Amino acid sequence: NSTAAFALQLKYFDIRGAAETCRVIFALGEESYTDVRYKIDQATFQSPEFNEAKENGDLKLNLNRAPVLVTPEGKTIGQSKAIERYLARRFGLMGKTPEEEGMIDCIAEHCRDVKDSARQKGFSKFTRNKTDEEKAEARKEWFESDMPTMLMKIEEAVKETSNADGYSFGATTTYGDVAIWALLRDCFPADAEDTTKAAEKCVVLNAIADQIQSHPGVAKYLAERPDSLW
Repeated sequence: NSTAAFALQLKYFDIRGAAETCRVIFALGEESYTDVRYKIDQATFQSPEFNEAKENGDLKLNLNRAPVLVTPEGKTIGQSKAIERYLARRFGLMGKTPEEEGMIDCIAEHCRDVKDSARQKGFSKFTRNKTDEEKAEARKEWFESDMPTMLMKIEEAVKETSNADGYSFGATTTYGDVAIWALLRDCFPADAEDTTKAAEKCVVLNAIADQIQSHPGVAKYLAERPDSLW
């Protein structure tokens, strides 16, 4: 239809991965968009649709990677974090001044630091240079010590910027809240229980994650989103 022709387009694989936070921001903004999902063959992990998009030049501005966001004017934005920030600004989730935007962005970067530290710990199934025993020990150390310590630091920082329960900055929903939700609630299913335990003392962060999860637009999206491998 004519509305779809002028809608924003988010192009990514048919998984949650690096685009799921963008989809949740869309749910918060309640703006319709075209959710283009490249199918992945479960046997080969190949995606002919993705390969075609690369050949067509659709992904050139993101170095032939996904996700990309295409605006109604035909502008292409790559890099998942750049897309997240663009959408957050578009939907009023980045504060009202450059200073507020910087402080909100800081909260999101704290969450990214946690995810980066988990990767550097090297306990995922994609880690190649460790035995299963070494991975198990690293995983235990991460969830029982490292992650709780990092989360409590974020908890204390957010107490300084929050003016109401359920919000990391001021008293309205921001991009920082979404980043906290993604960190605590949208992790790999196999890590969900351990993540919940690592965050059990973070009363402020859990209230923020719950606030995002219970937003009508987000709740609807989460209930209806397709099942995926990751």
